[in-house]
Amino acid sequence: MDLYVIRHADALALGERGISKDSERPLSAEGEQQAAAVGKMLQRRGIVLDKLVASPYLRAQQTAQLLRQHLLPAPELVTTAALVPNAKPRQMAEYLQALPGKCVGLVGHLPHVAEWTGWLIGEKKVQLHFAKAGVAHLRCGKHPEKGLGELRWLVTPDWFER
Repeated sequence: MDLYVIRHADALALGERGISKDSERPLSAEGEQQAAAVGKMLQRRGIVLDKLVASPYLRAQQTAQLLRQHLLPAPELVTTAALVPNAKPRQMAEYLQALPGKCVGLVGHLPHVAEWTGWLIGEKKVQLHFAKAGVAHLRCGKHPEKGLGELRWLVTPDWFER
């Protein structure tokens, strides 16, 4: 299974525009551009996602929807609580084992995306820096499981916007 682990794009801060819940933070104008750039980069690289899975938080949903607009064919967008900020890596692995598809995009949050990626490559305490709208490509064999992932690349929006 190929996984494209994506941190949500730039979002408004708590308190800005009266936002009082972390889960309700929308993307900023910069974040909207970043999310579109992720989709364009994946399309240019010829990556075809079978599924695009996002956290239920607004900024992750918006990131997924905007990047999905630039993918042909557009993958089905599904939502799971296994991608919220404090979810356990095993939850995501179990979710993916039941999900059909060989190439899946995941849109989530820090620290979860970094811990999840580290867990897949064998150590969840590894220090991985995921910029906002950063993307990691992992190859995991048939199913994702602790230590069975191979980190192929990890890029920032600065890299793929060039």
